[in-house]
Amino acid sequence: MGKGIFFTSASMLLAVILTTTLRHHHHPHNRPNNLSLPNYTSNASKLLRSNGFNFISNFLHISPELFVSNTDSSLTIFAVPDAAISNLSIPPYMIKHLLAYHTSPTKLTLQDLFKKPLKTCLPTLIPHHTVSITKIDYKRRVLEINNVLITHPDLFLQGHVTIHGVAGSFATFDHHQESIVLPFCEADDIGGFVKNKDEWGRMIKFLGSSGFMAFAIGLKSVTDGIFKDFPDLKSVTVFVTRNVALRVMSSPLLDKFMRFHIVTQRYGFKELEGLPPGAKLSTLVAGKHVGVGENSKVVIIDEVSITAPDLFVSKNLVVHGIARALSMDELSSMSR
Repeated sequence: MGKGIFFTSASMLLAVILTTTLRHHHHPHNRPNNLSLPNYTSNASKLLRSNGFNFISNFLHISPELFVSNTDSSLTIFAVPDAAISNLSIPPYMIKHLLAYHTSPTKLTLQDLFKKPLKTCLPTLIPHHTVSITKIDYKRRVLEINNVLITHPDLFLQGHVTIHGVAGSFATFDHHQESIVLPFCEADDIGGFVKNKDEWGRMIKFLGSSGFMAFAIGLKSVTDGIFKDFPDLKSVTVFVTRNVALRVMSSPLLDKFMRFHIVTQRYGFKELEGLPPGAKLSTLVAGKHVGVGENSKVVIIDEVSITAPDLFVSKNLVVHGIARALSMDELSSMSR
């Protein structure tokens, strides 16, 4: 108990010192008026404190303008536990930078986060620096940001503001360089895996030698067009089947068929299991999605069960075998 009281007092003192320093370096007419800030800050501060997030609570109470600049600001705060901040041992003048990295200028409830694809990069209050959704398991209500678990989802919801409690810090501190290390969001990577065709080639070769020869031939025939149309494609999920007559398809229809069986995001079987029923996955056919069905025993994609999960797995590619081809009804009437 004594240690907790000491930490709370120390964090309050640090908040006061930092706030005073920051205000001293801002011109008076640019300083937000605390009285004009939303009244949620007091309620949020109390709720954070009652759940053990004393450090963030004190900052939000003493200096809410560190998080918001006006009454219409939408934001999501990821509250870091006291112990995690203490263990970072960062200098007081870097605290504002750390808090900004744990705050997004958009309102994101847990349900909002679940609707986003894995590896989605979320903006922070630090320009050009984002955090990434690194794990999604809807059924178990598990979601991680920068590999850090959200332990207190939707801890506070009011107006334009959401606060989640998290298990630790999204960033680390390099004591040698005296700098905060902000992880790189993978989806921010410039260029796509299509610039390195080795993975794609290995996948087609694997399919051809694993009983999916017809599908492999069809996929190879449309490869150049896919690479041309999607030069920045970063990762994909391919749904393959043996039960399809590709030879009778016209070239435009074959192209649509193959693209409709490719999702523009890498989803391993466990990740598909964790998606909510009704989730829509974008395909390479413009404006067309496949839906995740509801079944307690198997994963259903557009009413077709996955019978051979994770057939081929690499850094940017996952292939799943399905019982039959996905519905061709809408594709038959579409031109390329």
